[in-house]
Amino acid sequence: SNRRAAEVRRSTVLMRRVLLGFKAKLDDELRSHNATAAQMRFLREVKERPGSSGAQMARACYITPQSAQAMMARAVKHGWVVRGKSAENDRVVTARLTPAGERLIAHADAIMNRLEADVWAGVPVAELRAMNEILERGLLQLEN
Repeated sequence: SNRRAAEVRRSTVLMRRVLLGFKAKLDDELRSHNATAAQMRFLREVKERPGSSGAQMARACYITPQSAQAMMARAVKHGWVVRGKSAENDRVVTARLTPAGERLIAHADAIMNRLEADVWAGVPVAELRAMNEILERGLLQLEN
């Protein structure tokens, strides 16, 4: 029906606005650290998968390999990441976070925790759970 189509569209638009709003606020607060939300996602990948190739990092972050290379160069330049060679294959370059990179992720996590608390303040846990279940069903449809 038209009413259903209108609500579906409204849901999609609202989800996009919430995500873009979070990203904009996070970017604003990270600017003084010369970092962005995208850079934080990249650093988190380095932390969770330190032996990953550039191509694997790019796929995990939904960016091109060229963007991943640029992010890696920026992370090294700012002292958030150090690069090395894989013990198994000397053609593979590895990356790991420095203490400065760990501190930056911790700072970004604190910002995100505060933003989430502010945005969802007053929404009962049961409603958050219901929303999450609906979003998970939508994701399943997208992935199939």
